[in-house]
Amino acid sequence: MKLNLYSGIALTMLFGLIFNVFIQALIALVALIVLRRFSGGFHLPISLCSLVTAILSTLAAGITLNHLFIHMFTALSLVAMMLFAPISFEGDDADAFHPLAKTISIVLIASNFVFQSSTLAMMFIFQSTFILPIYSTKGGEIE
Repeated sequence: MKLNLYSGIALTMLFGLIFNVFIQALIALVALIVLRRFSGGFHLPISLCSLVTAILSTLAAGITLNHLFIHMFTALSLVAMMLFAPISFEGDDADAFHPLAKTISIVLIASNFVFQSSTLAMMFIFQSTFILPIYSTKGGEIE
């Protein structure tokens, strides 16, 4: 069975309901989708991506960080975006508007210094790991 974007959303909603973090999981998912659109990043095969996205969104929603870790994860994510975003993988067009995409990614993450959201800090650090230059640039394949 091949999953797609809608499956990722449905799984996130289901996991959010099961673990009683529905709203936070949706916030995490939206944050990931928006940041990923501008930062680019490593692609898993679509079925695996849907499942991993749902799991990460639910984890981010269910973990409460203290202010130190919120600041630390937000700062680390910000540095990663400054250094590596946007990163283009096979099929991506993130670098077609590179300066704007980088700026939007940085502003999105920096906004968490105002919001102080544990959920956003977690999703931003997750997404930041997917733009590190340690992955193959062939979507869904690790060399």
